[in-house]
Amino acid sequence: MPRNITPEVRADLQSQASPHAILGFLTITHRNLPDPIRVVSDPLDFVVDGQTYIGCPFEFQLLTDEDQAPTTTLRVQNVDRRIGEAIRTVTDRAQVTLEARSTADFDLSVVPRVEIASVAPIYAFRHFDLMDVTVNAIEVSGTLALRDYSAEPWPGKRATMSRAPALFR
Repeated sequence: MPRNITPEVRADLQSQASPHAILGFLTITHRNLPDPIRVVSDPLDFVVDGQTYIGCPFEFQLLTDEDQAPTTTLRVQNVDRRIGEAIRTVTDRAQVTLEARSTADFDLSVVPRVEIASVAPIYAFRHFDLMDVTVNAIEVSGTLALRDYSAEPWPGKRATMSRAPALFR
């Protein structure tokens, strides 16, 4: 998945005659969710690879590219109460995938919008953890980051009597 936007693509996106409008396709997965949450940053629904993304405007930023692990922020409008309620049921970190695609790759004359041809996303990242989640009546916001295993205690899990009772017989 491309995390760098090439200079040629960037120039094409920024030109005045560009047919491109960038859309974010967000997928949130967790073992407590019966189905992944799929939203697109557009008021209308889109179908990508046979999966329907619900139209729900949201804001995202490109990942940081510094010495620390890459992070970014995400803000989804809580227009559909199912999104906020589903995020509240998650007890630990959910996994997030985000893809930025161009509207030029979709048939905009039908609803839901469908792909004209399967094209690789312009910008994408996956397997990021959703942390520091805030849910209110207006929006759901959070931080996306990769898990930093160097900052976790070692050993991460210990053989205790409650976790492994057979060891203590």
